[in-house]
Amino acid sequence: MNVCRNCNIKINDDIDVCPLCHSVLDEMTEDEKRIGVSVIRGGSDYPDVRKREKTLGFVMRLILFLFIVTEATLIIVNKAVTPGFWWSGISGVAMVYTYLSLVYWIRHDSGFATKIGLQLFLTVALLFAIDYFTGMIGWSIKYAIPGVILLGDALVFFLMMLNRQHWYSYTLLLLFIGLCSVAILFLFLTKRITNVVLPVTCVAVTDVYLLGTIIFGDREFTRELKRRFHV
Repeated sequence: MNVCRNCNIKINDDIDVCPLCHSVLDEMTEDEKRIGVSVIRGGSDYPDVRKREKTLGFVMRLILFLFIVTEATLIIVNKAVTPGFWWSGISGVAMVYTYLSLVYWIRHDSGFATKIGLQLFLTVALLFAIDYFTGMIGWSIKYAIPGVILLGDALVFFLMMLNRQHWYSYTLLLLFIGLCSVAILFLFLTKRITNVVLPVTCVAVTDVYLLGTIIFGDREFTRELKRRFHV
């Protein structure tokens, strides 16, 4: 039997995601099977999904409206005052970044690891866009993005230690960070990055961490991959 940690309910059907919030389900521990989730965690009322979705939908539409009006105003001011430097492009990218982050963190009830993975991706895109609109000096791919990848490694380690009983739920996030570190190494090999320290550090830290997870995770790691990719 599985349990949804977000809704705090037991799921009797043989499914992998919660039918209410669509979060990935966890297997119940032996204590939870014996005592019951409602006794351990206090239980919760059946969520009113439609009311919640309606409220959040209005909030997100309001935020989108305000962002569009603000960005249109900034573009007009930018063109009238400083046409040689399009700083409004940076503000527009920042608003898109903020809005997409809010959409995923507020409206979507997917797992915490998935949200962090998307946040890291959006942060990388934001840094690259700011670099692009300021003349593409290259500071984003040389320093900032490798720094974000190392921050992602630290976050995964912290979350795995904090939730040791279900550490394997962060497997996909670690794999995503591993792919990002390989991309950084590719940029170095193609001479788009001249500083060797950060690319090598990213690959070394991520790959050692991933290798340790595969070796010591053993059955839990394999089971998580099978559940995620249905192989």
